[in-house]
Amino acid sequence: MLDFSATRLTRFLATWVGNKNRYEGVVIPKQTLVSLHDVAEEMILTTMLKPFEKTQEFFYFHHEEDVTNHPIFQVCATIFQDPDTLVEQAAQLAQMLYHHSENPKIQGGEFFVAHFEDLQLEGEATSAIGLWKVQSKDSYLKTERTPESFAISVLEGIPTGKMQVAALIFNMDEAEGYRICAIDTVTKKEERSFWKDEFLRLRPIEDNYFNTRHYISLASEFITQKAPFKFGFDRTETIDLLNRSGDYFKDNDTFEVEDFANNIFPEAERQEAFHEFRDQYAKAYAVPLEDKFDISDQAVKKEFKVFKSILKLDKNFHIYVHGRRDLIERGFDEDKGKKFYKVFFENEE
Repeated sequence: MLDFSATRLTRFLATWVGNKNRYEGVVIPKQTLVSLHDVAEEMILTTMLKPFEKTQEFFYFHHEEDVTNHPIFQVCATIFQDPDTLVEQAAQLAQMLYHHSENPKIQGGEFFVAHFEDLQLEGEATSAIGLWKVQSKDSYLKTERTPESFAISVLEGIPTGKMQVAALIFNMDEAEGYRICAIDTVTKKEERSFWKDEFLRLRPIEDNYFNTRHYISLASEFITQKAPFKFGFDRTETIDLLNRSGDYFKDNDTFEVEDFANNIFPEAERQEAFHEFRDQYAKAYAVPLEDKFDISDQAVKKEFKVFKSILKLDKNFHIYVHGRRDLIERGFDEDKGKKFYKVFFENEE
């Protein structure tokens, strides 16, 4: 949990980074340090830090040989040792970001670098470096009043409601690669992130959040992709397994892989298939998975949508199923030549 109620914004720098594929370049003004009045500083603190307030997903910088060879790790280490070097180091960061801004979808925009003091992360006081790229701006209406009339003009400004790409690098766990939070709402989930993967080059910290998220993902993949073909499940059986898997993550504080397999797949053949799929998943995604860990509630809330319990019938009906597979019957009507579901219930709302 991040507490920034006593945090101080000590330095704030602004540059502009374009799209390298369009040869837009980098703009580094002679005076990159921005002077802020109290209201602006408070808005920046809220905009930059509040999205990270409840996060439990953390990363480290990653390098194949040694994290001390990671260029952004080196920049951050220099800043943490001497915050007065932020001006020179921010210019380097802008050039690095430009180097990784070749995707045509990346828009040119302001790139901000900030230095914070007195953050509380999980009760421990620390300093941090904030990185924030503006991918697009919002339009605002401005009214101007004169004795004769009102005039309305359209202005563009930086949205304060949410960040599109940002990172917060804490001066903690230096030997492992610094503890980091990162946001990228621009890149689609299945795509490689220019921000997290290319520019920052992060690896997830293998904690409870990490394990919970991956086990939810692999359970969903096994139930919806592997099991129906291997065991001939129909859609109602698949939904029943999704419901029971979701309940396991919601109702338990601790995950144990054997306990999960016994509860969700009582048959020995299905348990064996699940364990084989788990090993294949760990190898395919190159992730080490623990056999036992505390379930992260935040990871469950974020990933729970994969346990969708919906029967989609042509384009006419959607049936939401939340349990009691025994109250659903599937059949075929010879006269109409169509399949049907029979649903039993007591109350109608």
